[in-house]
Amino acid sequence: MEDLYIIAKKKTPEIDFKKNGFLKIKGKSYIENTKDFYDNIIEWLNDYIKEPAEKTVVNFELEYFNTSSQLWLFRMVETLKDLVNLNKDVTFNWYYTEKEIEEVGADLANLLNVEINFIKVDN
Repeated sequence: MEDLYIIAKKKTPEIDFKKNGFLKIKGKSYIENTKDFYDNIIEWLNDYIKEPAEKTVVNFELEYFNTSSQLWLFRMVETLKDLVNLNKDVTFNWYYTEKEIEEVGADLANLLNVEINFIKVDN
């Protein structure tokens, strides 16, 4: 299994997923066809959970995302929740600058019943 790195573009976030357990998604996500972008990411996560690192840290550092991207963020956490269910060491960090972004993270935590650390950052 290789690390997954996708450089950020105007409408897509940076994806920096390391097989050592450090996973980061950062930037903006407001593409029209989210399936084309996020399918490979979910596939990578499905492979990762078969042989995860001792500790997994997932950092969501998104400044903006549209509704269809939000669905894929939920799918990412839902996929990684399998590790939580196996009592693996998983930490979810949700960085936010705006109240709306924090609220989406809180909804995600409540709907999927996962613990998320909320970290406010300055603009």
